[in-house]
Amino acid sequence: MSVVNAATSPPRKGSRERISAAAFALFAERGFDGTTTRAIAERAGVNEVTIFRTFGSKEALFRQVAMEMLPLRRIKAGVDFRIEGTAEDVLVQNARLVLGILRDNLHIFMILVGELWRHPELKDEVGFEMFDQAVEFLAAQMMIMIEDGRLRNVDPFVAARSWMGTVQSHFLSNYLIGAGTIDPDAEERLLRGWADIFVNGAGRR
Repeated sequence: MSVVNAATSPPRKGSRERISAAAFALFAERGFDGTTTRAIAERAGVNEVTIFRTFGSKEALFRQVAMEMLPLRRIKAGVDFRIEGTAEDVLVQNARLVLGILRDNLHIFMILVGELWRHPELKDEVGFEMFDQAVEFLAAQMMIMIEDGRLRNVDPFVAARSWMGTVQSHFLSNYLIGAGTIDPDAEERLLRGWADIFVNGAGRR
């Protein structure tokens, strides 16, 4: 009879997904420091060795879980700067979509922000990687409107960081650390005003 060696045999099919789900749940319940790889293994129904063989370390597992759980894929799938309309219309419509996705995943951001604040070493790896991916994606979207003439010829990465900073600041102040809600009409006025300033400037002509 053959004996399966947990240290050398490949993980069972689906074990990676079970580990990720268990890790996310435990990080949410206990935080990074309060979560052990043994507890993750028990909840996922795998050998603890499988976690290290699959992810390398608890820090690497946290990074992977953060990247998987954050809704960047949903945002990339939904955002489209090729739609018809003025530059202001495109910015506002896509900002509405992004804010809706961010609100749906508010609990994930609350967990992540707390852990990154407590662990700067994770912030350098996880936080910056997520930010860089988001900026790169939005810069490509800005380039669409630059090429079709709806935006003047500016640095798309600067434009991306400017608009993303505006939307992120709104999400942070009103949803993540604020009251958690805002009147839809008031939010629409803000988005329209920011888009107008972004496209046309605030200075006198």
